[in-house]
Amino acid sequence: MDILSSLVSRLQDRFRTQVGTVLPSLIDRLGDSKDQVRDQDQALLLKIMDEAANPQFVWERMMGGFKHKNSRTREGLCLCLVSTLNLFGSQSLTLSKIVPHLCNLLGDPTAQVRDATMSCLVEIYRHVGERVRIDLGRKGLPQSRLNMIFSKFDEVQRSGNMVLSPLSDKTFEDDESVDGGRSSSSSKAVSLSGRKGMNMSSCRRPSSSSSSKSAGRDRSAAGAVDEEDFLQAFEDVPTVQIYSSREVEETLTKVRDILSDDKGDWELRVASLKKVRSLLFAGAADFDEFLQQLRLMEVAFKMSAKDLRSQVVKEACITLGHLSSVLGRRFDHTAEVVMPTLLNLVPNSAKVMATSGVAAIRLILRMKLLNLYIRRAQTSTSTSSSSSDISSY
Repeated sequence: MDILSSLVSRLQDRFRTQVGTVLPSLIDRLGDSKDQVRDQDQALLLKIMDEAANPQFVWERMMGGFKHKNSRTREGLCLCLVSTLNLFGSQSLTLSKIVPHLCNLLGDPTAQVRDATMSCLVEIYRHVGERVRIDLGRKGLPQSRLNMIFSKFDEVQRSGNMVLSPLSDKTFEDDESVDGGRSSSSSKAVSLSGRKGMNMSSCRRPSSSSSSKSAGRDRSAAGAVDEEDFLQAFEDVPTVQIYSSREVEETLTKVRDILSDDKGDWELRVASLKKVRSLLFAGAADFDEFLQQLRLMEVAFKMSAKDLRSQVVKEACITLGHLSSVLGRRFDHTAEVVMPTLLNLVPNSAKVMATSGVAAIRLILRMKLLNLYIRRAQTSTSTSSSSSDISSY
């Protein structure tokens, strides 16, 4: 965990692609027999939410822990949720997705888990308010249990310890965030909290005024997409597990075969493009075979970016943008191959195709410039150049 903590500090949001890999083990450690290990584990989880990925992204991958066979892990997950709320606020999570899991834990055979669950619900009520009471009334819980919960809510309300925010109810009602997608309210929470600071994410996401955001929503309503849509779509993929380099090679070979067949089912091509992003989240880029297969897939990517189906083109652009963000310099060759095809999309009369091409080009160029800056900075450091030379560059 010390090593992981150092990696998170060093990589910042570049560690995001590894979150799904380390979370199962970190969830297990929430149930460790030693208090020190459990405390350190929870601190590491909160650090990941703060520096590598937003809380919603992490919690969507942690919710399976509410059914963990170790009762201490189930209890630890509840305690971690309380800490998340206190540290990041209710707007950082889509709580309506988590409450059903807590309702199930109210009947847990272990008393400590039931107590931690009750504390969790009370903490959610402190942050969200009466919307929680209404929602619990719809869950079919026994009336006696509801009365006990509501009495706890009443105690908190009378104590004056409520920490409601203007967005609390809206956040709780938002049901849009599933399978790694981020709800509009949780997006607001990230910008409002200001906890992320300067990291790789700030290099990839251009800042914009409220008027430009409104304009972006108008374009989206007309079928257009932008980089923010791409960044959210990066995560909207099924979860996969890989265990060997051979598995990576076989999977990408199947993907290449499907993408190369432009007469086949377009939905299969879309699913295959998402599979590439799933493999990235599973850590496939760490295998040498991934880069070898990527070279072989360059023609298939060009075909997908020229497809007649706008959905295939959009997914191809999203996948190319994500590959660039994850691979950095290692994507240079593929970027040079596909760039002419992406440029040809810009004047396309279909807005979704044109804007997808523009968004992919911007992501690739931004990562290219970032890598160029890093190389220049490293070169300047190794030759003892002055810091003013680096900053002027």
